[in-house]
Amino acid sequence: MSRLLEPTKVTGAWRITLLLGALLLCVASCGSPERQDLRRGLELSRNREFKESLTYFDHAILRSPESRESVIAAKEGAKIAFFELKDFKKAAEYNQHVILSSRVPEERMAAQKQLANIDFDHLADYPGAVREINRLLTLDLNRAERISYRIRLAKAYYFQNNFAQAESEASDFLKGEKEDQDAIFQMILLKGNVALARKDMTKAAENLRELLKRYPERAVKENVAMSLAVAYEEMKDYKNAIAVLEEMRPFYTTPEYLDLRIKKLQEAQKNQPGAKGTKHK
Repeated sequence: MSRLLEPTKVTGAWRITLLLGALLLCVASCGSPERQDLRRGLELSRNREFKESLTYFDHAILRSPESRESVIAAKEGAKIAFFELKDFKKAAEYNQHVILSSRVPEERMAAQKQLANIDFDHLADYPGAVREINRLLTLDLNRAERISYRIRLAKAYYFQNNFAQAESEASDFLKGEKEDQDAIFQMILLKGNVALARKDMTKAAENLRELLKRYPERAVKENVAMSLAVAYEEMKDYKNAIAVLEEMRPFYTTPEYLDLRIKKLQEAQKNQPGAKGTKHK
């Protein structure tokens, strides 16, 4: 009798094993709906079906916004939207979700940086950039990052025509920064551009002259001499305008354009009231 029962026992054991295997397989392959959407999105992205993958990442986020799956979906979606599809607005939305939903500080920090960069560099959303950069500056950034974002903040104000705030940011920065010469150059140049925009040619000339004195070669590359000449020309100070261009002439690989500008300024100088050779009735 015992031999007749053995097959029944073995069959029962196999049934239990099969049921457990099926259950484990279901748990692994099925899971929650948001997990299924995340998995499908990842599969599609691996196959370079990027637009389709975002659809599933969006589903995962909408199904369970607070879940870990939604954060992973947003991170993956942000990378695909930014690097593959160049859909910067969509990338910004995904990063915003990471900031709001992730429980990992490093993830939130990375998403905050990406959001600020997207607003400034790719969307030209300068009010948004100001908002996100100001949030970043309350966080624990390293020195290089803090300098970089302070420059961007000042420029974001400038691009909004908020010249007073742009100048204030630049001035505050220059009071404290003495080492980073690239950053100092950018902030002095910004102050000069603010003054030009405000038609304050005296202040513009002051900042631009400082750049030419401290950073002559870079000033040439950034057309500082030309801006300074324009400032002098606006003040009808043709003598100094000509002197600046002549001083910068050796730094230019193609000085012919400068020669034309100098000639034009010399003619304007001759036509000034009281200039030598000017006839009066």
